Amino acid sequence: MQLASKGFNLVLVSRTLSKLETLSKEIEQKFGKVQVKVVAMDYAKDSAEDYKRLGDEVKHLDIGILINNVGQSHSIPVLFLETPTDEVQNIVTINCLGTLKTTQVIAPMLVQRKRGLILTMGSFAGWMPTPYLATYSGSKAFLQHWSSALAAELKPKGVDVEFVLSYLVTTAMSKVRRPSLLIPNAKGFVKSALGKIGNGGYLPAASTYTPYWSHALFQWLVENTVGSMHPWGIWYNLKMHIDIRRRALRKAEREAKKAS
Repeated sequence: MQLASKGFNLVLVSRTLSKLETLSKEIEQKFGKVQVKVVAMDYAKDSAEDYKRLGDEVKHLDIGILINNVGQSHSIPVLFLETPTDEVQNIVTINCLGTLKTTQVIAPMLVQRKRGLILTMGSFAGWMPTPYLATYSGSKAFLQHWSSALAAELKPKGVDVEFVLSYLVTTAMSKVRRPSLLIPNAKGFVKSALGKIGNGGYLPAASTYTPYWSHALFQWLVENTVGSMHPWGIWYNLKMHIDIRRRALRKAEREAKKAS
């Protein structure tokens, strides 16, 4: 919506065609001249045909920005050894392979034009190791290293690459419904992300920025005290996610009793 409000035409890529079509119509009705193309892809399938179809759909377009926002986390916090195999597979396939393969489709177009921007969504779970979200945490740490390396490769070719670090936002993935000082809604986070591209010079990771002010403050405090990889921080994350799991299981029990 915020890109459309600035006059950008859009290609929306997601799993459910009906949702894409509904959003496409909403954007076109609201912003008039903005054109929206939709491509339905289930990233969990890792289909070569889907990536070829994506390339065919966009090869004649003047692509300027790629936003890598595809992702999956765990349904609830869970020990790695108790994580269902299909959940492990899907998280790595969607978060890592989905992002890499989409970038392989789009980035050559940006390089050919010698201009463009790639934004990839990161997570504090990848910045600080997060027990009970081990696979998701590892997938986001992988993307951090990949993105910083890619940034160095593409900068001489005129393409900027930035990794967007975020704590919780009120989205379906986070399951947080109410915004707070530390947890913005999606609209507020996106406004910060689009308005502060490249403002991450204070961070130890290259070509990375933390756009939302309270997230950045929280990160700065951790980096300048114990550090993101310190056992104390990981222990705190462990305790927090054990508590989140406990509450999620209690909620599931209550809902099961109501249903019965």
